[in-house]
Amino acid sequence: MKKKVMAGALVTSIMFSGQAYASDYVVKSGDSLWKIANNNQVSVSNIKSWNNLNSDLIFPGQKLVLKAGGSAVQTAPAPTPSQPTSITYTIKSGDSLSMIAKNHQTNIANLLKLNPSITDVNKIYVGQKINVAAPSSQTPGQPVTPTPSPSQPEQPKTNTYTIKSGDNLSSVASRHGVTLNALLSANPSIKDANRISIGQVINIPGNAASNPGADSAWDSKADAIIETGKKYLGAKYLYGASTNRTDAFDCSSFTVRVFAENGINLPRTSAQQGNVGKEIPLSEIRKGDLVFFDTEGDGVINHVSIVTDPNTLLHAATSTGVAFSSYNTYWKPRAVKAVRVL
Repeated sequence: MKKKVMAGALVTSIMFSGQAYASDYVVKSGDSLWKIANNNQVSVSNIKSWNNLNSDLIFPGQKLVLKAGGSAVQTAPAPTPSQPTSITYTIKSGDSLSMIAKNHQTNIANLLKLNPSITDVNKIYVGQKINVAAPSSQTPGQPVTPTPSPSQPEQPKTNTYTIKSGDNLSSVASRHGVTLNALLSANPSIKDANRISIGQVINIPGNAASNPGADSAWDSKADAIIETGKKYLGAKYLYGASTNRTDAFDCSSFTVRVFAENGINLPRTSAQQGNVGKEIPLSEIRKGDLVFFDTEGDGVINHVSIVTDPNTLLHAATSTGVAFSSYNTYWKPRAVKAVRVL
C-alpha cells in the first residue's frame, strides 16, 4: 500500500511540476503566427525564438515547436476585447499594403487604423516598421464595419464620385475632405487601393458633404502648396527636367514636385494634369487651383501654373524660371482651362 501511495505521488509531481515538453504544430492554410500564438496561449516572440524565425512569414505544412522542451511554458496575456494584439512587421522589397494585409488576414482599412502615420498607401518603403493586427473577432479578409450604438444617429448616406484620368484614392480623399481610411471603409469592394480604373464609381462618405469644415479645408492646404512652391523661387527653367531635381524645373515637373510634397500625386505633363481634379470656370479660380495655357494657339495645353490669388500665378516659365507672374497680362488671354485638386 505504501508503494502505491509513493507511485501516485510521483505521477502527481510530474504532472504539476510546471514542466512542458516540445510539441509540434503543422501550419495550416490561413494560419498566422498571431493566430497560432493566441490559440496556444503563447506569445509570437516565443514561437519565433523556439523556431529560430527571423520574420513573421510561415507557410502551410511547416512544422513549428510550440513549447520549449523542459522549461515552463510562457503564456501571453489574453488581449482585452477593446484593444487587439498587434505585432510589428518590417517592409521588404516588393511589399505593398494590400499584400501585407492579405498575408496577415486583415485588410487595408485596419492597417491604416493601426498606422495613422501612413497617409498614402502608395508610399511605403523598405525597412519601414508598421503595426499589424488580426482581431480574433474579424473574419479573415473581411472589412470591419463599425456598428452604430443605440445612442448614435444613423450614418448619413454616401455620395458617389467617378474616377477620372490621373486620379488616385489619396487625392480623391483629400479633395473631398475625408481620410483615406474613411474612403476605403466606404468602399469595401476595393481590395487593392492601387487598382482603380477610369470610370469606376466609388462612394464618398456622407460626412464629407455634411462636415462644415470639409469645404474650408482647402484654405490651409492651398497655403501649404504656395509656401512649398516659394521654396524654389529662382530655380532655373529646364525642359524635361526630372521630377527628382530641385535646382531646375519645367512647368509640370514644378507642379508635380510641389503637390507631391503635400501628399498629392499629379501626372507628369501639363496636358495630363489638365484631366485631374474638378474643372472650374476660369472666372472662379482661387489659390491652390491649377490654370492651363495654350501659348502656341494650336489647341494643345503646353503650360501649367499654380494660382496664388485671382491675379497672380506661381510657375516655372521659360523666361523666368520659378517666379511669380501677373495673370492679367500675357497669360490670361492664353488660359484655356482651370482645375481644382484641393
